[in-house]
Amino acid sequence: MSARAWVVTLAGLGINLALGVLYSWSVVAKTLTKPVAEGGWAWSAGQASLPYAVGVGVFAITMVFAGRLQDRLGPRLVATIGGALCGIGLVVASFGSAANALPLVLGFGLLTGTGIGFGYAAATPAAVKWFPPSKKGLVTGLVVAGFGLASVYIAPLTTYLLHAQGVANTFRVLGVVFVVVTVALAQLLVNPPAGYVAVESAPAGGKAPAGAPRDDYSWSEMVRTRQFVLLWIMYAFSAFAGLMIIGHMAKIAALQISGLDLGFILVA
Repeated sequence: MSARAWVVTLAGLGINLALGVLYSWSVVAKTLTKPVAEGGWAWSAGQASLPYAVGVGVFAITMVFAGRLQDRLGPRLVATIGGALCGIGLVVASFGSAANALPLVLGFGLLTGTGIGFGYAAATPAAVKWFPPSKKGLVTGLVVAGFGLASVYIAPLTTYLLHAQGVANTFRVLGVVFVVVTVALAQLLVNPPAGYVAVESAPAGGKAPAGAPRDDYSWSEMVRTRQFVLLWIMYAFSAFAGLMIIGHMAKIAALQISGLDLGFILVA
C-alpha cells in the first residue's frame, strides 16, 4: 500500500469537512427568523427552511449521477466541479435579502446542493480503490466522517460570522474559503494506475484472512436484491428523520436551553 493511498484518503476527508456546510444550515435559519432589528430577516420558519430543503433534495439526486460521472471522468474533475459549485452557490446566496429569497434557493439550494453531491460522490470511491478489501470499510468510514464532523467547526464559525459580518457577508466568506479549499484538495483525488492491486496485509501467524464468498453484481442486478431494498429503506427512513431535525437543530437547542444563543454547540 503506497503513501498516495493515505494522501487520497485525507484529501477526501478534507473535502467532506468543507462540504458538511449543509449540516450547519440551522444556525443560519435561526438568524433568518430573527427580527430585522436583531440582525435577522424576519422570515418565517417555512421560508428559512426552503433553501435547506431544496439543497438536501438536490444533493440526494445529484449523487446518483455524479457517482456515474466520476466513474467516467475520474474523481479529480468531478470533485473540482463540486467544490466550485458549492462555493459559487454560497456566494450567489449572499445576494439574497429579507424581501428576496430566490438567491438563497438557487444559490444554496440548487448550486451548493449540486456541488455537495458531486464532491461527496467523488471523495469516497477514489479513496477505497487504493486499499484492499479488509480496509475498505475503515477508509469509507474515515472519509465519510468528515461530512458529519464538519459541524464541529462550521457551526461555531458560522455563528461568529453571522454576529460579526451579517448574513450576506457570511455566505461570501464561506463561499470563497470553500472554493479554495475543496478545489485544492480535489487535485489530490486520483484513481490508482491501471493494474494496481492493493496488497492485503498478512495476519499474525501468516495465514491469509478468511473471506466471505464474493459475488459480483452489476448495478441493475444489485438494485433487485432483497438486501439492497432492505438497506435502502432503512437508510432512507433514518436519513429522512435525521436531516429533518438537523435543519432546525439550532432553534430547537435554543428553546431547550431557555433561549440562550448557544444553539451552535448542540449543532456541533
